[in-house]
Amino acid sequence: MPLTQREAELRAIARERCARGGLPSVPPARMWVGHGSGKLCSLCDNVIQPQDVEYEYEVQDDLGAAARTCFFHLVCESIWRLECGRRDYLTKHRGHVP
Repeated sequence: MPLTQREAELRAIARERCARGGLPSVPPARMWVGHGSGKLCSLCDNVIQPQDVEYEYEVQDDLGAAARTCFFHLVCESIWRLECGRRDYLTKHRGHVP
């Protein structure tokens, strides 16, 4: 199935933010899901409205720094997870991520 222009843009943003540390590159073990609380989505930077589904993750970087929280729309969370899986696959099978 072809990607929409917006999905392709969000995948590129997710790859860049994971590579630079702006987003975690692996999904954390715990998450919370509920109605949007007006927070900004960590991927698309738009407000998650009350009628939207909101995913909340508490993540900690590899160095053990203080935890931070990421928020996602339903679609943005799916795209981010897809890119995490892509990154993991490329690392395991090619030894690097382009």
